[in-house]
Amino acid sequence: MMKRVLVLAIWVAGLSGCTSVKLAHMEKLPENVEPLLVLSYGAMTPTAQHECLAAELRTVGRALQAYAQSHNGQLPPRLTDLVSEKYLPACGLVSSADPTFGKDGGVPNCYTNWGQAVETDESGSSYLYEFSAAPCKWDWQSYLGGKPAAAAVDTNKDGAVSWAEVKSWQLSHGDTVQTPKSKPYDKSLFPVVRCYWYQYPTAYTPDATGKTVLNLAADLQTVFVSQPWWEKDQAGQ
Repeated sequence: MMKRVLVLAIWVAGLSGCTSVKLAHMEKLPENVEPLLVLSYGAMTPTAQHECLAAELRTVGRALQAYAQSHNGQLPPRLTDLVSEKYLPACGLVSSADPTFGKDGGVPNCYTNWGQAVETDESGSSYLYEFSAAPCKWDWQSYLGGKPAAAAVDTNKDGAVSWAEVKSWQLSHGDTVQTPKSKPYDKSLFPVVRCYWYQYPTAYTPDATGKTVLNLAADLQTVFVSQPWWEKDQAGQ
């Protein structure tokens, strides 16, 4: 019985991405699953919560793949474009772990030292989208591998360096956290979409070293857990 409940909860979460596990978005239930066996996120075990959020991120990953196939290989400038262009349902960017239903943005307020993340916030999304077209205003020049000039990172030559441009450079050229520094990252270990609501509300600690963030990687398939400052997990790799 419990196994069927867990399967249904994860299946619905992956399909709709809504905080409340609902049947409204289903067209057809999996075989051998009773419709009334619905489990809320808060009642799940930690393992089940992880699987639920991972399923939601993989759904976002499939939507990003579909978008890229229709847009010459490009990712969307905003994650909410996946909703407006019908790659995801209306609540498809609301994490089951987010009690604010996307109102508080991609990083909960308990992450007091993550102020730069507000630059990428989008209404109705629980995720931090690293490849956002939003202007990147934190000190990325001293951080990126090779310490490039703005003109080198600004690939579309619009005079403003975006998060997407900074992260594209970092993916290809590395950063100063690495040992050795400035080497390309493995796509399966480089986050594109991040769920900081994982393990909320007790996730954040002052040293921010806990594995409290769930990430969708740049290969748009792999989901992995990391510290908030994910580069530190890979500094010696």
